[in-house]
Amino acid sequence: MLAHEGDGEICRLTLHAPEIARRAAPGQFVQVHPVPVALRPSAPAIDPLLRRPFSLCEIRPEEGEITLIYRVVGRGTRVLSSVPAGAELDLLGPLGRSFPDPRAGRGLLVLVGGGLGIPPMAAAARWAAQARRDAVAILGARTARYLAGAREVAASGMPVVTVTDDGSAGQQGIVTEPLDRMLRHGAAAAAGRPGAANPVGEVWACGPEPMLAAVKELCTAAGVPCFVSVERFMGCGFGACLGCTVPRAGGGYLKTCQDGPVFPAEEVVLGGF
Repeated sequence: MLAHEGDGEICRLTLHAPEIARRAAPGQFVQVHPVPVALRPSAPAIDPLLRRPFSLCEIRPEEGEITLIYRVVGRGTRVLSSVPAGAELDLLGPLGRSFPDPRAGRGLLVLVGGGLGIPPMAAAARWAAQARRDAVAILGARTARYLAGAREVAASGMPVVTVTDDGSAGQQGIVTEPLDRMLRHGAAAAAGRPGAANPVGEVWACGPEPMLAAVKELCTAAGVPCFVSVERFMGCGFGACLGCTVPRAGGGYLKTCQDGPVFPAEEVVLGGF
């Protein structure tokens, strides 16, 4: 662990993980055990027992580093938040299906991140910039405090539209409002800027499931391809425990850890819970 900083609730973790950084793509995740390797007993009675899944915020293969941003919400993340820089952690990854190659798409790429769905948009933004894909990000949270990862998205150089529920940063509102304007009138309209319309060709989204359901509905109505990154509790991260299933459109279930977490929106049923 190279660096670990936070305010007791939102934490930023930088790890030296050359193999993961070399192989990972935006949208994938890692499973992290919150107890440092040096403190784990040889017996199996480790508490917490299971690794925790975290999306990749930054992927820097040239430095062999990855960055994770997470919120302290339970025992696992609380234990992890107390681990000092310099400790060695047990990681599994990269796991899951990533966003599609931005070079394969056409038209304006819109990245939509809500709350803790913002950090993975940073890796996606950098990927799009490296591919020279015309792109814009819409980032939203309850308040300015919860826009963790927005700085990393902006560092890619792409335009960013920021919204918060209370208006403490950017526009007051929710991410679907500028997305709707963008789908109807182009990127300049969503940002409130004059200029020629730039039609949206593709949308990538990550955030709370009600947000994903609303984004999917808007994109379906506009006839725009949409990819959603779905969050689920994950016990193993590689398809064995079946604890992360999501309903498949047309029946059955998909494993978020293996078939996702990124899905074409039409493949999954988003219940809004």
